[in-house]
Amino acid sequence: MKKIFVLCCICSLALLAACARQPSLDMTPENQVRLEERWQTFTTLGQHSSLAPYRLQMSLRFGTEGDTRRVTALFWGNSQRRLRLDVMAGVGATVAKILEDGQHFLVYSPTDNKAYFYQGAAKPLLQVGVPVPFNLEHLADLLNGRYSAVFGKSFTTGHFMPGDLAQYTLEGTPGGVLTLDQAGLPVAWSEKGDSAKGWKMEVAYDNATPPLPQRLNLVHSNGKRAIVLIKDREKPAAPFTDEQMTLSIPEGVPLLPLAKYRQP
Repeated sequence: MKKIFVLCCICSLALLAACARQPSLDMTPENQVRLEERWQTFTTLGQHSSLAPYRLQMSLRFGTEGDTRRVTALFWGNSQRRLRLDVMAGVGATVAKILEDGQHFLVYSPTDNKAYFYQGAAKPLLQVGVPVPFNLEHLADLLNGRYSAVFGKSFTTGHFMPGDLAQYTLEGTPGGVLTLDQAGLPVAWSEKGDSAKGWKMEVAYDNATPPLPQRLNLVHSNGKRAIVLIKDREKPAAPFTDEQMTLSIPEGVPLLPLAKYRQP
């Protein structure tokens, strides 16, 4: 009898666990088709977006609860891998000039007249105080509506949530869990899925046609928070020149590894 009782308990616990994993809507064949269709909509968004040059004026607020800092930034490029970002604190006070070209990353700090370099596949923006868990290329893709270039074109599992939202577990890098609205737009992303660790992000959109991200709300499990707000989008008539896309370092400035960078 004891063995039967234990076996029944185990079966009951297994059933409860299985029920806990069930999505909010039954995964009928119709819902599975809807999940695939919404994902296809997501992957096609931005594929035909203009490759024209762009410049974004941004506001960045970051820190911990009750202790935040605000900077502004100019972010520009020609929709290529070479990208430029200038970060300002106060009126006209540039604290960091950044160039990313593929996996080559260079930052010049006018405040201490030093330059720092990095080469690799990590996310060096966090090291220089830009509060986003992406590199500049992925940030540019996200803010310009090329979402599948950031989150990938395939998923492992998906289910519907209340409010007709669809949630997908991602393959590859960056991985995590992505939530899409009815239009296939990414409205939330969690770096570690259901885990409490890592970054979580919510995305709000402007009223453009098609809509583009206007605000990123980011929070990390270590208590750090960040808001990235797009203040203005510019579309220059001509591509930026090589000179405009180059980060010139004054003569005699020491070039150091990025690990030695200290935020002003």
